[in-house]
Amino acid sequence: MRVRLDGKDYFINRLGRWDDPVARARALSISAEIWSDYQQGDLDLTLNRYRPLVDGKDLDLLEALRQLMEKKNQARVTHTYRTVLKFGCSIKTKQEVLTFVEWMQQRGLAASTQSTILSTIRSVQPKNKALHKVHVRVPHRCVHQEVLSKGEIQQVLADLKSNEEWFYPCFFFWMSTGLRNSELIGLTWDAVRLDEGEVLISKTLKRDGTATHRRIWGSTKTGKSRVVPINPQVVEMMMQHRLRMQELEMNTKSGLVFITPRTHQHLYDSGLEHVWKRSLRRLGLPVRRLYSQRHTFLSHALALGNSPADLAEVAGHRTEQLLNTYAKPTGRVLLPSW
Repeated sequence: MRVRLDGKDYFINRLGRWDDPVARARALSISAEIWSDYQQGDLDLTLNRYRPLVDGKDLDLLEALRQLMEKKNQARVTHTYRTVLKFGCSIKTKQEVLTFVEWMQQRGLAASTQSTILSTIRSVQPKNKALHKVHVRVPHRCVHQEVLSKGEIQQVLADLKSNEEWFYPCFFFWMSTGLRNSELIGLTWDAVRLDEGEVLISKTLKRDGTATHRRIWGSTKTGKSRVVPINPQVVEMMMQHRLRMQELEMNTKSGLVFITPRTHQHLYDSGLEHVWKRSLRRLGLPVRRLYSQRHTFLSHALALGNSPADLAEVAGHRTEQLLNTYAKPTGRVLLPSW
């Protein structure tokens, strides 16, 4: 197909053979779409929107997502690529985008996941106006459900100590430091300074975006190292945990601090999430995300009157970002008394 724009010829190839009635019908359909958009002043001058479908799949979009997946190595891009591949139809016009969103809803994808997928597609097709006309409304999370109260924290830790003894040190440490998932999973003993009452966060075991359960070593999210203090209770617990690991002949000099009970390899988000939600259900508490560990620690630390600047340094955030993200209600207000 040849399209002449401003005196220049542009071509859309791979439509099929001229003696194939299906290929001719496809060409006529694309021609009609180009003419319609031109009349409405909505013509995609790059012609990316009108590239042909081969075997029912949008090769331009898939190829762009594949290249982004290889470049970024991020889980969200990999998930988007696999979702679009499974959908197997064009996502160019507004109606096609709406059909894609409905298809994701029918498969039980959360609104936040749908929004992330559309956002990723927009990043590789920024000139597709149809993608910008469709938005998924993501329900606002109730901040009260993100943060556990002090009583709930004590309940959960007591339950974990009784029913999930192997994972109790991990969650106790997590609740007391508010580390990111990949920082906790990648914590090694040489970064734990029990005599000084602190840990050095300089590396992570982050998820490999192209493999579900594979993790690779990397830097922190900000690319900077930081020191996180731990209180005497955590120091005592970590000493006991180290003794137990030594009894199991684990590497307590440079090995991982928290490992799986069977393979003694690094932990997984999915495994930790199962343990976390099992405990909440046993206690009859609302089920929270695994990331609420970080929300809970930082929100309570702010409520205790710590300097936001100090906490931002500990959390690895800018001060304003810390306040916007983690200054959540804890259910406890210190009232002035005259």
